[in-house]
Amino acid sequence: MLLNLTEEQIIQLAPDASSVKAGKGLATGTKWVLLEYSEHAIWGHCQGSGKTPYQTVVDIKNIAFHCSCPSRKFPCKHGLGLLFLYAAHSDLFRQAEEPEWVTNWISKREEKAEKKEQKAKSETPVDEAAQAKRQATRHKKVLNGIDDLQVWIKDLLRNGLLNVPERAYTLFDGIARRMVDAQASGLTNRLRTIQEIDFYDESWKYKLTDQLGKLYLLSESYKNLEKQSEEWQYEIRTQIGYPQAKEEVLAGEAVADQWMVLHKRSRKVNELNTETYWLYGCQSGRFAIYLNFITPGSLPEVNLVPGSVYEGEFCFYKGINTLRALFKASELSYNTFTPTFCKDLEEATAHYRKVLQQNPFTEDLPILVENLRLAVKGNLLYLQDVHNKLVPVKVDDATRIDILSVTGGKPFSAFLLANDLSWELNSIWYQSDYYFWRDERN
Repeated sequence: MLLNLTEEQIIQLAPDASSVKAGKGLATGTKWVLLEYSEHAIWGHCQGSGKTPYQTVVDIKNIAFHCSCPSRKFPCKHGLGLLFLYAAHSDLFRQAEEPEWVTNWISKREEKAEKKEQKAKSETPVDEAAQAKRQATRHKKVLNGIDDLQVWIKDLLRNGLLNVPERAYTLFDGIARRMVDAQASGLTNRLRTIQEIDFYDESWKYKLTDQLGKLYLLSESYKNLEKQSEEWQYEIRTQIGYPQAKEEVLAGEAVADQWMVLHKRSRKVNELNTETYWLYGCQSGRFAIYLNFITPGSLPEVNLVPGSVYEGEFCFYKGINTLRALFKASELSYNTFTPTFCKDLEEATAHYRKVLQQNPFTEDLPILVENLRLAVKGNLLYLQDVHNKLVPVKVDDATRIDILSVTGGKPFSAFLLANDLSWELNSIWYQSDYYFWRDERN
């Protein structure tokens, strides 16, 4: 068999901790009356409490699960148990021809993917007049909303910012709802971000003025949209909240590469679960961000495993230094590689400044840096490079302890998300081995 997922990577696929525990409980040969594999899948029959064993299969090329059990969790404990068992005892699996129930499931998945691709390619007639009318109506709504937003910002500054912390809980609600009415979801999200500032932290004044400044700059940029270049028009409209059609994105130039999944973050807001993946291209050296939006009762379009490599083509959204992209085609690869890192923090910070000069709205910029250590100065935690340069870092206590236990305080390489006040550490490489931590925010 070619599949080679580690236990930690399989855990990342689990919906919750209880599923991990149950899956590990099934990772023993005595629980399975059949264990087989092909080039495309692994499958087995797991003996449950009933007379008929559950039929479980995992697509190992695109990491997808199917099981005959009644569980509403995805993947269920049987799918996880099958992967855990293979990771620990691949010798228990026998190579065989795919049975009909496996081939039928795989065929249905492929047919569904083909239909989706055909639908994306189909040239549905567009009523250009009606479309132009809708766009003009929305544009007017956004402009009216921006006028109200700018008045609100000016009034806030005239009255002073010192009493903002005590009013923060309700201060931004009214204007945020106004931006929803104006169909400017990007501005709404920025207002919500301001509302979530930790006003007990001493840096709140800087964060507040910085975010308000970017909010005003973005609103003013939209008012002067026609004066901007085409790429800036796409960037500003996207920042405001205008979507770019998937069909339009996939019609753009594709970047073919081997893409390593550097990090995965899950965030649940109002029952909508958003999975964010950061990837890095081996040959291109490009970063890419892929988003999965999962509504209650639905399944994710893809399952990308941190630390794994995918052969595929990415089509990037239009904008200035945009990272968000869509897979045009992808398949789990059995190759691995180590990314190219900045040699020190000076090179990394120079790259960060260059990107911000090109696009001041950039946030959470992905950066790879080698030869780092965790250092404590006063009550703050820093990253320290070989030249003793320091940069503030955000990492939770549990992850910090894990990093120290893995590295023993020795240098490591890291994947970071850079912002103006501090950088967030998400995964590391130590002695060529990749380590990552579960990242869930609800």
